[in-house]
Amino acid sequence: MLDRDPVKIPTIQGKINFKKQNGMVYVRYLAERRYDADNKSNTPNWVNIGRQIEAMPTLMYPNDNYAKYFGREGGEPEEEMTMSERWFARDNGTYGMYYPFFIALYNEFKQHVRKCPKEMINAYKAECINRLLRPLREMMKNEKYGELLGFVETGNAAGDAAIEQGTTGAGTAGMDYGDVMFLLTQYKSALIKYRRYQM
Repeated sequence: MLDRDPVKIPTIQGKINFKKQNGMVYVRYLAERRYDADNKSNTPNWVNIGRQIEAMPTLMYPNDNYAKYFGREGGEPEEEMTMSERWFARDNGTYGMYYPFFIALYNEFKQHVRKCPKEMINAYKAECINRLLRPLREMMKNEKYGELLGFVETGNAAGDAAIEQGTTGAGTAGMDYGDVMFLLTQYKSALIKYRRYQM
């Protein structure tokens, strides 16, 4: 469920309710009412359509049932998101897109730093790493720890200024594998903290 983009929780009078279970809040949709002839009453059929996001209670991570009842093939209409909800969903998408690449990079550096921690990073690798770190830092810039996150230095003032501005810098790298591993470890800790908040 967490690999799906967040959606706005539908607000349909009498058809949406919430059920707390194992510390999580699930969103349920009244799919139908079944008439029980013996008891002469209607029995509601509540279907779980997703999990409410604690950090943004108006949004949820949808499941397959949401697609069934609120998808594009008929069903109930999807609701428009507010600006803050759109920002939250955008950042969630950024996380999902870049995190696998970050982990692959982190693991590669973890292996290399054991062998050659003092080997210098070349400018090309520094730029490739910074291209990955830039959207992650942008995503976390409003968090308290966001200001602690930096970039791989290129080794010259012009190149480092270019990194800050999001352009390609020239020159030789100014950090070794051990330094970059330290930087990546900071990002990994920040991403874990960020994801915990997003859940």
